[in-house]
Amino acid sequence: MEISSGVPSKLSLFKYVGTPLLVAAAGFATFNGVFFYNEAGFATHVRTIFGEEKIVDDVGYATKWFGRATPWKKALSVQSVLTEALEINDNSDNDSLGATIEAFPIVFLGNVDAKVESSARFRLPSGDQFLKIAQEYRNPENFIKTALVPAIKETLQATASLMSADDFYAGARSEFAAEFENQLNDGLYLIKRREVRGPRGHQPSQTAILQAGTEQGSFGDNNASQFVTEKVMDNKGIPVRKQQQFRKYGVEVVEARITNVDPNPQYKQRMVKVQQALAELAVARQNRLKEEEEKLLVTARGEKEVEARRQETLRDQIERTTQAETEKQLAIINAEREKGRAEIEKQTAELLRDKASITARPPRSPPTPKPMRARP
Repeated sequence: MEISSGVPSKLSLFKYVGTPLLVAAAGFATFNGVFFYNEAGFATHVRTIFGEEKIVDDVGYATKWFGRATPWKKALSVQSVLTEALEINDNSDNDSLGATIEAFPIVFLGNVDAKVESSARFRLPSGDQFLKIAQEYRNPENFIKTALVPAIKETLQATASLMSADDFYAGARSEFAAEFENQLNDGLYLIKRREVRGPRGHQPSQTAILQAGTEQGSFGDNNASQFVTEKVMDNKGIPVRKQQQFRKYGVEVVEARITNVDPNPQYKQRMVKVQQALAELAVARQNRLKEEEEKLLVTARGEKEVEARRQETLRDQIERTTQAETEKQLAIINAEREKGRAEIEKQTAELLRDKASITARPPRSPPTPKPMRARP
């Protein structure tokens, strides 16, 4: 009786506990097999068991009917960094968000190789164009590895072929970044390399940094030549371009940036030598300017001393002339005074003499009156 009484209790426990759990698990599995949730910023490629394919880009739950749902991010990023930075960021999440890979090696004109750190962001199309991408590449990883990454590598190398490393480090960094974004979006320029001979007596220009694989040229060579790279033009004078393959699917380039260019060690050593030479040249130029300023200072000091002596001599001359003129005027005044005194004394003497002669003269008798005659 005890055994028979225990079996119904276990069956009843399974009935009231296990059955709901099985039903819940079956319902959960059925729900996950029929529905899926599409996150914001994602578009999901759905393939049902009925052979239907569709694109779901609205946020929320949608049906997949026990098929496969592959999420794609609407904007994919591809970033290249140096090996050291890649080792630091090796735990980054790249699942359908983009890719972080090792920096691309490029070769500038003149065979100067370098590694480029870049970042590019692409916006995927919607509708039938996105469905075509999903059918062609099946998942975002394949699309990034087989379509975007090779396009970025090819574009970087094509951009590097337009200029030399000297030009890049001499101030063409922004031009390099602009050409990279331009060619990544609108297509690669077709370029050609041709030899240009200089005029007779022309000597090839020498850059401060000699690039690997280039000739230094012989000074005095009357037939000096150099190679230049030019864009291929069509009959209308418009550059011929090679279209990017991903652009055929309606993929847009949101942004493209060049964050760093790391040249080879030999070029860095040459750059250090050039910087030292430029520093020495700047110091020599400053010393020359200093010597010229000191020369001007000495000249100015000499002119100042000469002018001071001239002014002092002129002052002495003026003082002596003034003193002589003063003495002359004083002498004239004294002479005039003496002359006046002599005149006064002469006049005084004459007066005294006249007075004395008048005093010594006898008095005159009165005149005798004449008789008057009678009139006839």
